[in-house]
Amino acid sequence: MKYKKYLLPPEPYYSGRVTRYPEIKAAFETGLRWHGSYEIIYVKKGTVKLNKLDCEIILNEGDVYVLNSQEVHSYSDIGEDTQAVMLNVIPKAIAPYIENPHIVPSFKQPDGEALEFMKKTMNTLYGYEEYKSKLISMKVRAVMYSISYYLIRDCIDNSIKYVHGSQAEDYDCAKSAIRYMHDNYKHEITLNEIANYVGMTPAHFSKYFKDKTEETFSKYLRRVRLEHAIDDLRNKKITVKQAALENGFPNVNSLILFCKSEYGRTPAELKNYSEKN
Repeated sequence: MKYKKYLLPPEPYYSGRVTRYPEIKAAFETGLRWHGSYEIIYVKKGTVKLNKLDCEIILNEGDVYVLNSQEVHSYSDIGEDTQAVMLNVIPKAIAPYIENPHIVPSFKQPDGEALEFMKKTMNTLYGYEEYKSKLISMKVRAVMYSISYYLIRDCIDNSIKYVHGSQAEDYDCAKSAIRYMHDNYKHEITLNEIANYVGMTPAHFSKYFKDKTEETFSKYLRRVRLEHAIDDLRNKKITVKQAALENGFPNVNSLILFCKSEYGRTPAELKNYSEKN
């Protein structure tokens, strides 16, 4: 079964991200994926099918579900009248409040007081008019940390050693390669270099990586660089040329062409479109 890492950078004003449906439909229509952040989904109205490696779960009106860091999942079968909201929280936001900050904890599904609180709080989160302004970010942070409090207090599951599938031995090399890209994307990374890093020949690694992620190594690396370049354009006062050179692209044209092939817009157009929406 194919699945790949999903780039999910947090917002600049808080250590997480909010996605509301039906405003951002694309987040529910991607294939199986995993990412570093925890994901809490709340269905305000209608139904959502949650697909995991080992099961499918129908989430109905009023349901809350907690996905652990790196847990493989996707969403499908979204009804026309469905309303839902997802809150992503990066592990670094939780780490200072657990006994061992070097371990990313796993959580079981909430029940009792924790579940009722999360339902009420996620419903409130759905009603916010926007999520990216400095003022609203204070409310989002309050929601994020209050939910994290109940997760840490009531829901830590010490019996989970790893998330099913996402850390299976067969995927260790792919995940190591992806981590290496995220750590070194600003610099040149050759196929020989990354293959040597994971202990494979270049030919073997190239075939292996394409099989596990459905993308070539070079395209995956360009996507990593593109996400960081777009993020810099949105949050820093830099030019497109600076964004290209500071994030590993050989020149500004390569950034523009790849951005247009991925999003149908130039980096500048994508930045302006994001600011208007």
